Amino acid sequence: MSEWLIVLIAGSVVFITFTVEGIAGFGSTVMALPFIAVLIGVDKAVPVLSSLSILLSLFIVLRSRRNLDWREYGFIVLHVGLGVPVGLFMMDTLPKEWLIALLVCFMFFVGIRGLLSLRSSQSPVLSEVPGKKSFLSRIVLFTGGIIQGAFSSGGPVVVMYASKALKEKSEFRAVLSSLWLTTNTVMAVKWTLSGTVWTPQMGRMILGMLPFIAAGMTLGDCLHNKVDQRKFTVLVYTVLILAGVMLGGNLFYKLMF
Repeated sequence: MSEWLIVLIAGSVVFITFTVEGIAGFGSTVMALPFIAVLIGVDKAVPVLSSLSILLSLFIVLRSRRNLDWREYGFIVLHVGLGVPVGLFMMDTLPKEWLIALLVCFMFFVGIRGLLSLRSSQSPVLSEVPGKKSFLSRIVLFTGGIIQGAFSSGGPVVVMYASKALKEKSEFRAVLSSLWLTTNTVMAVKWTLSGTVWTPQMGRMILGMLPFIAAGMTLGDCLHNKVDQRKFTVLVYTVLILAGVMLGGNLFYKLMF
């Protein structure tokens, strides 16, 4: 397959998934990863998608900076940040299939449980009292940091906490986008310093997909303002389940064939 055909296919995937993240504030990397990994491999797909995510997150943060809850951002980034180095280490040492299987389980659990709680008005997965943070919440965010460090896809786990602590959709998107901007920038610096990740092919891919990114994040930002709060919450949990199906299907295919 030619390099520019790969860019065209990957760009189309990025356009769709970045539109979703433009609306919800997460989901682009975890939904795009199964497809991009098939084209160029997981080791290359993670840095490429992380770099593209930096651009999208920066755009959303600049657009939504007035909605940023700095206290929640600080709490989340602290605990996620502690997990990122662990994820980077695990990515280099443990079988990737284990990490993907763990992520898929989290995604299905949170997504299905969230939709059921909306339908039946049950208690949420994590109930947070303002000003009080449970030990479980800290563990969940730390786990999200591990997944973020390994696959740049910690959003599904972080959503377990963020969807309950941040009730308003614009706050939710602003805080998560600020988190991805921070963690992905740190990871990009780490990869740059290692001198073993970036290649001319990856650089050309990133440049070739810039128009798709611009179109996706513009459309997503426009749609974000048109989605009401309940539909937004349903979208968040639905994205989790769909992304879990994609990742799980890709993992099953690789194990079987």
